[in-house]
Amino acid sequence: MVKNLLNNTIKKIDFDGIDIDKYVDRDINEDIKNFSIDNTAVDKIHIPDDIKKSAKHPFKEIKKEKRKNIRYIILDILIVSIILLPVAGIANPKVFEKIPTVYPVFEKINRFIEIDNLKYLMGISNEKEVVEGSADSSINTVYIKEKDIKKPKTNNEAIKLIHSLANTLVEADYKWQCGEITPKTIKLALEGVENISDDYDRMHLRNSLRKWEKGDFSNAVEVHNYVWEMLDGNVGKAENLDNKQINKIIKKYY
Repeated sequence: MVKNLLNNTIKKIDFDGIDIDKYVDRDINEDIKNFSIDNTAVDKIHIPDDIKKSAKHPFKEIKKEKRKNIRYIILDILIVSIILLPVAGIANPKVFEKIPTVYPVFEKINRFIEIDNLKYLMGISNEKEVVEGSADSSINTVYIKEKDIKKPKTNNEAIKLIHSLANTLVEADYKWQCGEITPKTIKLALEGVENISDDYDRMHLRNSLRKWEKGDFSNAVEVHNYVWEMLDGNVGKAENLDNKQINKIIKKYY
């Protein structure tokens, strides 16, 4: 019934006298006439014997490309490491402490460029109070408060702490930084002495600081110049005690 209804509906459609079948047949005949096969191209089509293997080929290429990218990533990491490792070694020589041939080199460079001083200038380290303390009025001395002084963990850190504390006790033409002298900071310096690599230096500085523990700072000039030379100092050799500063310390703590 539905089929008859559709047929009757189609018959009632007015195409203005156009013979639709005629045009459809003409188009089909035209397509058949123009259809051609290039036998040469067909002959060149090769169906591989191993279809499964051929299907895997594109995926092998993808894997090869991925391995190539991974190699480039590893190469980039190696290049960055080659650049950054020396910087890390200079900033913190202890990183290479277990490599005897490298550690002394980085330690000397660190000592030479005074990396801690650069940190203060760049604002990387803890905030420090800056006070006038140099014979050259154009130079400010960095004054390190007790709360900012940490226990030294390396040979270089131990020497620098003693140097900064000694700077507080002496008069010198140039003093980059002075550490606050308190029983606590002296104790930290004594604990840090045990990190000094040279046996004689360690023993000598330990005995010197034990006098400070008792409030005797009479050897401060000698201690200052001793560690100053260990740091390859060429400006700022001490000549006299800063008795005014020493009296303040003794009055406050001893």
